[in-house]
Amino acid sequence: MAIIGKKSGPTTLLQKFRVLTEGLLMEVAQNSMLSQYPQTGQPPYPKKGLIYTLLRIFFLPGFKLTPWPLRHRMMQLFFVHPQQQGWPKHSWPRSKDN
Repeated sequence: MAIIGKKSGPTTLLQKFRVLTEGLLMEVAQNSMLSQYPQTGQPPYPKKGLIYTLLRIFFLPGFKLTPWPLRHRMMQLFFVHPQQQGWPKHSWPRSKDN
């Protein structure tokens, strides 16, 4: 029996950029951990392609040089949507008796 999943919605350029940069930053972090603790795991599979080469040349140095308060503010502006954050006020319909 085939497993059928729901198709994802349309992705924006910002969502694609986030996926690319998160994957690249994860790869860099894993390589850093392996250099500190050798022989504790396998190196991550390196991502190849023009976009990853450009990100390594331009994005990573800029990301490392950006101070944390500015980086945090940029992530809030670009990737956090206030209307989608937090819990709903009521997760179920309430009766008038309560």
